Amino acid sequence: MHVLFLCLLGLASTAAGAREFYVDWENDRFVKDGKTFQYVSGGMHYFRIPHQYWKQRILAAKSAGLNAVQSYAIWNAHEPSPGVYDFEGNLDIVRFIKTVHESDMALILRVGPYICAEWNYGGLPPWLLATPGIQIRTSDKKYLTAVRNWLKVLLPKIKPFLYTNGGPIIMIQVENEYGSFGCDHNYVNTLYKMFHKILGNKVVYFTTDGDREFELRCGVTPPHMLGTVDFRPSEIENLDQILGRLRKYQPKGPMVNSELYAGKSDWMGQSYVVTEAGPLGVMLDTLLSRNMSINFYMWHGGSTPGLNTGASLADNPADGIVFSPQSYDFNAPVTEHGDIRPDKYWAVRNVTEKHFPGNKLPVPSDSVKLGGITLHPTFSALLTDQIGPASHLATTPLPLTMEELGVFEGVVAYQHEVDTTLGRKGDTTLRRRGDSTFEESVMSLKGVRDRAYVIVDGVFVKVLRRDEDTVNFTISASKTITILAENMGYINFGKEMKTDYKGIKSVTINGIELKHWMHYKIDVRKPPQAEKQTHPNSDGMAAGKFNGKQLLPNGPAVFTATFKLDGSQLADTFINITECWSKGYLIVNDIMVGRYWPDAGPQFTHYIPGVWLREGENTVTLIELQSYLPSLLSSNHSLSSHSHSYHSHPYHSPGACIYLTDTPFLDGPVNPRA
Repeated sequence: MHVLFLCLLGLASTAAGAREFYVDWENDRFVKDGKTFQYVSGGMHYFRIPHQYWKQRILAAKSAGLNAVQSYAIWNAHEPSPGVYDFEGNLDIVRFIKTVHESDMALILRVGPYICAEWNYGGLPPWLLATPGIQIRTSDKKYLTAVRNWLKVLLPKIKPFLYTNGGPIIMIQVENEYGSFGCDHNYVNTLYKMFHKILGNKVVYFTTDGDREFELRCGVTPPHMLGTVDFRPSEIENLDQILGRLRKYQPKGPMVNSELYAGKSDWMGQSYVVTEAGPLGVMLDTLLSRNMSINFYMWHGGSTPGLNTGASLADNPADGIVFSPQSYDFNAPVTEHGDIRPDKYWAVRNVTEKHFPGNKLPVPSDSVKLGGITLHPTFSALLTDQIGPASHLATTPLPLTMEELGVFEGVVAYQHEVDTTLGRKGDTTLRRRGDSTFEESVMSLKGVRDRAYVIVDGVFVKVLRRDEDTVNFTISASKTITILAENMGYINFGKEMKTDYKGIKSVTINGIELKHWMHYKIDVRKPPQAEKQTHPNSDGMAAGKFNGKQLLPNGPAVFTATFKLDGSQLADTFINITECWSKGYLIVNDIMVGRYWPDAGPQFTHYIPGVWLREGENTVTLIELQSYLPSLLSSNHSLSSHSHSYHSHPYHSPGACIYLTDTPFLDGPVNPRA
């Protein structure tokens, strides 16, 4: 009823006096209802925040003197498969828009459809990669058809909430940082026409690009869209040059920094980045003094849910591809879990009070956190227990990529039944023990993306990284070779997006290519929960090692733990997955939280909103892909000072190596080669 009243109120005001928001090109300003309008916006993504917390996060921005919210719209989450749409829960974009409106804030919506955002495939649906010959972010008909179909679903949902229709949406972004990818203005204008056909000209359309010359030259697309720029607070010494480049390609209209970086994104295997609050406040003061509008990226980053983290080419190309953590904390003014970061919050609030005095809103209080609960996971099943007729995808002579199989997340199992007749009679290329075994043979994998876990005759022998194009190692096999290939997230930025296939390319034994591969989908969202088979005997072949830890004997395994809560304990918490564990997936109460990777760091805790917890029994599931260290249970020494071995049952509980805590730990030790 309250939302309905507000909507009717907005429509009534339209009838009484037309609501308007537009660009006054000649006077270089925005006009809102007849008055000059300057916005200070906070970036927050509805799909990275539990919908129960949207209002609190928005009001935290308002309390700091912000008058607008900026969010992307997320195509691949809303359309997980062609023609199948999801607008429920945290993806209820209409509910988010209404929540912004209830909070008396303006909304800037960055529709894209490409968004980057350190999100899987930059927000584009990975299923586009299954279309032969498709050329993303171009005028390719196959790509534009998919975009058009998506916009026909999304834009009618948001049209009633344009500012001129009584809602909060004042601006719509078309594409995103396109100047970093291509230079086809016809393509961007084609997108604009798609938007305009549905939304009309009663909203301000804009583009956003980096501050380099070629980015602005290729990205700014007049005359229908306002060109904006993004840059960091540390670039204040170069501000005149940056704005001069923007003015070169956007001669008139208000000046906007659409991504004033309030922090920095993190990557697994790289140290957590802390940026200073002082330069942020100085830059904000300077830009507002120049009558510019700004958006903080991010004001509140939240968490990337599930399997949606992205990847990118490292700043140093020699470091290859780096992967995003689940936390999108960003060292922003509001933390991943919704508490303010005082230095940055006040750096902003003090400046907004200077330029827009009269803010009487209270400073948000930190939320109560739950901690002090130790979990005791027990072995449940092998991940390979899913292999069987129900999960079979295809049998082909050579391995297929995940995209060719129609699998765009998680894990695919490639399985080959050993055939020792590959060698001709008298051929000594394959060393055999009798007629049924490869003995001490050299196995070679090529084109692993992003990770491969090799199991030979039921024994875990090798982990392979993406950056190792071809890897040779020795095996002995008599029955089955199983390779689990893991998709760790599609590249979200740059031209490398065009060719980011997942899976494996080829496998050879002593130079002879193995043929006849069976492919199985491994559903990491719904892992096996009960042991289905007797584990193979590992006698005769010791499990391999990786990163100094002994691999789980029979391959990636599922562990579960339970804990009970009463109604008073249903508060936000963090699950600390320590260095006893290696790399895998975390599931809480059937919710896929995402990937954990303490071997790489820096993220060790995973934020668990209280709204995900239950009164009574709660379940935590870990899918450990590599190894754990039960010998560290009672040790406080560093990993490097120990030699670890399994003297007891290989699946006994790692106990206190995982626990609920009230304190986040996002800046732990890192290993870029993990």
